Amino acid sequence: MSEPTAEIKDGKLVSGKVLDKRVAKIEHGILQQVHALVVQQSGAPTAESSFQSYKSGKAGAHFLNEKDGVIYQTARVDRKCWHVGNISSRCSILKTCSPDELATIKAILFKKGEAYSTRIKNLSRHEADKSYPERYPSNEDALGIELMGNFSEGRGYETVTDYQNLSLHWLVAFLEQQFGISDTDVYRHPEVSYKQASEAATARWSK
Repeated sequence: MSEPTAEIKDGKLVSGKVLDKRVAKIEHGILQQVHALVVQQSGAPTAESSFQSYKSGKAGAHFLNEKDGVIYQTARVDRKCWHVGNISSRCSILKTCSPDELATIKAILFKKGEAYSTRIKNLSRHEADKSYPERYPSNEDALGIELMGNFSEGRGYETVTDYQNLSLHWLVAFLEQQFGISDTDVYRHPEVSYKQASEAATARWSK
């Protein structure tokens, strides 16, 4: 059986594999370019609870992948979503910073008298001035793919299902081809931002 055809039209992924569930409130301006994909988990029990959360107009991803493998498109791929959060310092994590840059990062991150949330926000703004891939992808240049999966204290995020990973593999491959990116441009959420380490840990998109 041949794979269904797929194409992008007016920011929408048109395919028999994807259901249109766009939530206009999570679209926040034009996404000028796509450098990367960020794979996440919802922390919510059902897709419907995620849709209700999206309607608040705050955080939301471009795609939502249900446990049975159904893919919903919740925002157009030419619109920004608030899905990444504050980004970490890539050169600090990879230990590739110049001495001057490392000193600047430490001054921001360990500034006395400022709340931790303020410091990581300021570091994220500092990183945003860099070009990708010198920095991690952000809301300004990344698409978000959210996998349904609940979170519980002590156990972390649920294991991603085989159905989800099959759908994720197809979706990532299609988006990579569309935007001229590769597997090196696909990240788990905790890699780029300050998230719980088990989020998307069992997600698989490569062969």
